[in-house]
Amino acid sequence: MNANQLDRMLHQLNEIEEKFKDIANLPDTQKSLKDVFSREAIDANWIINIDKLVKEDELVSIHRHDRFMEFDLHSHDYIELIFVYSGTIKQVIERKDIELKKGEILLLDMNVKHKISVAGEEDIAINILLKKEFFDWVFMSHFSKNDIIFDFIAKAIYDNKKTKQYLLFRTSENNIIWDMMIKILMEYYEPKIGMDTAIRSYIALLFTELFRDYRHNLNQKIVSQIDITINSEVVNFIDKNYKTITLAETAEHFNFNVDYMGKLIKNITGNSFTSFIKDRKFEQACCLLRHSQDSVTEIVNNTGYSNVSYFYKQFKQKYGVTPDEYRNKAAFQTTYE
Repeated sequence: MNANQLDRMLHQLNEIEEKFKDIANLPDTQKSLKDVFSREAIDANWIINIDKLVKEDELVSIHRHDRFMEFDLHSHDYIELIFVYSGTIKQVIERKDIELKKGEILLLDMNVKHKISVAGEEDIAINILLKKEFFDWVFMSHFSKNDIIFDFIAKAIYDNKKTKQYLLFRTSENNIIWDMMIKILMEYYEPKIGMDTAIRSYIALLFTELFRDYRHNLNQKIVSQIDITINSEVVNFIDKNYKTITLAETAEHFNFNVDYMGKLIKNITGNSFTSFIKDRKFEQACCLLRHSQDSVTEIVNNTGYSNVSYFYKQFKQKYGVTPDEYRNKAAFQTTYE
């Protein structure tokens, strides 16, 4: 398949479009769409279900957006990437009007509600549907850096708080992204040996380029503010729960993969989770040794340690003195200040 053949294929009308081309607002249009795309067509909360569109053994599925009909307000139970191949696609996302132009990309998480206006014959959009399992592979295998796009994906997959996120990429002039999308479409519509691996690799590269483009065009102050907010939430949570918290529990709280959580903490603090917790416990122990009358055993228990002998050994290794010597030295300095 070459670019011209792909173009002709994408412009062809499918059975649904043939039906609705001349009469976009048939009486039962929305009911018909809900029957096709959803397990339960609930008017107040229409959710398009991935198992109505994607085969059980597929992690990625590509669908050309159906033209000549309006899609009422709905959300998905999957992550969706919308790429505009030609024309424009108009929609309302969380009550905000958005117009996508040729070459632009919209990334929607599972909880965002959006409404899509009627698309004309030259308004061609490609919907890439991505199962959670896809990101288990691509997300953790290729990326550890804490950035806005991959934070978006992690929250979309793991966040039980049901965040409503979308990212709009104004990439109409980015030829690298255009070429990658064309390669993805050609791979999908003309299957060959190794197609799944090729598509996964192209999408990984696509997300890398989207990140670069986004960072280049997004105000750096805004990017820094986003990073600082995420970092502060993590550090504050650990600070409140350092006595007993584990990496797995921290990851569960933020609904992140454990490996991603560990790498995120390393990026934030410069230390591993274990080292960061250990330092936090020692800081609190030193504070109590200086400012309280609690026994060393009580302080050990209050800082999350269960073995007094182990605490003594670790404390002396870090500070060069025992806890008792540290307390006596601190009291002596206070007396003569």
